[in-house]
Amino acid sequence: MKTISLNDAIHSMNKANAIIIDVREKKEFSDSNISGSINLPSSSFNLNAFYQFQGKLIILVCQSGTRAKKIYDRLSEGNKFDVSVLENHIEDIRMNQLSKASNGWSVDRQFRFFIGILLLTFILGQHYISPSFILIPIILCTGLIVTSIIDKCYMRMGIAMMPWNKGKKN
Repeated sequence: MKTISLNDAIHSMNKANAIIIDVREKKEFSDSNISGSINLPSSSFNLNAFYQFQGKLIILVCQSGTRAKKIYDRLSEGNKFDVSVLENHIEDIRMNQLSKASNGWSVDRQFRFFIGILLLTFILGQHYISPSFILIPIILCTGLIVTSIIDKCYMRMGIAMMPWNKGKKN
């Protein structure tokens, strides 16, 4: 897999030799993105959308690298595209290098809020309703461990695809 540094990517983009494509969901992209990048979410991957960038270096980025690597593998088949993956991903890039949108809560903030609500439900449910509410933290703990191992958080991706996050501008 070919990788490229953020500085080299921006330099190539400024010379019109490259395009940075962020493959996160629309809401994740609107929360923070690399200035000048475009958003083509991996969840709605369409090979035809990438043909407009043939002849340019396509630089892929996502939150942690997992989705970008999957799209890289798909675009690398058949050598039709010149494609690289950004060495540092959104979670690694300093906030001063990102453009920040101020329209609503970020997906990360919504994720933390949702986890907090589930834990509060456990505490109140366990105390006032039934001891079986112990299942909530067991499920949360297991889910957080598994998603850390596989480096993909389906709950976070699900939150990013919620209706209130879909209508936001890129």
